[in-house]
Amino acid sequence: MNHFNICPSCIHSNSCVLTAQKDKVWSCSEFDEIKPSQTNMNNVQQPERVLELV
Repeated sequence: MNHFNICPSCIHSNSCVLTAQKDKVWSCSEFDEIKPSQTNMNNVQQPERVLELV
């Protein structure tokens, strides 16, 4: 069995909705690899979102 998993090295892993089983992904059309020079998005504080019904 192949235990290779690409999700931990993808910049979209925290916001990905393609699958809930991120420990078994070996291929993905939306995969973008994290480059060493990129900021770790886990540590970047996102602005609070406010929804407004119109």
